Amino acid sequence: MATVTRAAFLKLLTQHLIPVLKAEGFEGTGQTLRRIRGPIIHVFNIQGASGGKACYLNLGAHYDFLPCEGGAFVPPAEIEESHCVFRDRIDPPPGEAYGWAYGADLAQAEENVEFIVSEWARVGHAFFAQHDSYPASCERLVQGTDPDSLHPAKTLIYARMAKHLGDTARAHAFIQSGLARAPAAATSLKAKLEAALAG
Repeated sequence: MATVTRAAFLKLLTQHLIPVLKAEGFEGTGQTLRRIRGPIIHVFNIQGASGGKACYLNLGAHYDFLPCEGGAFVPPAEIEESHCVFRDRIDPPPGEAYGWAYGADLAQAEENVEFIVSEWARVGHAFFAQHDSYPASCERLVQGTDPDSLHPAKTLIYARMAKHLGDTARAHAFIQSGLARAPAAATSLKAKLEAALAG
């Protein structure tokens, strides 16, 4: 059993990682921090893994004109990582399959947190750089993505982004790709794509 508790590990993250995030514009307390830049919401979340010996570091980006995952609209200040349409994680080194281990002792925990801070600069910055400003980020994503490379469900997100930018032709390209490849059983998705095409 790990001798470093979740509370002790969170305390180390609060001492070493959270000040870095706050210096970069994230706000909040506890395990979820947000950075709001116009219509773009960035979310950082610390999630405890089952078993109580590790945690996940979740990243989310969302645009306030898009429905959240699940279809609802959530106020930007209340958006969680699970609501975001763009999500990723800062993963631990290979071999650590179940999140960031709290560590067997304080020295190991401090070493893990130090590595997390360096990974934030590498992985966190790279993820959020894809969604750094509006409308430039949206335009990059919409124009630089081949509709056929996306899962059919994702084509709806990109179509809505293209429509919001006023790029009707590209919105239609995403919708047609999604409709052509969506499984027959995906009736709800197909209905949403068709509604977006008509709208």
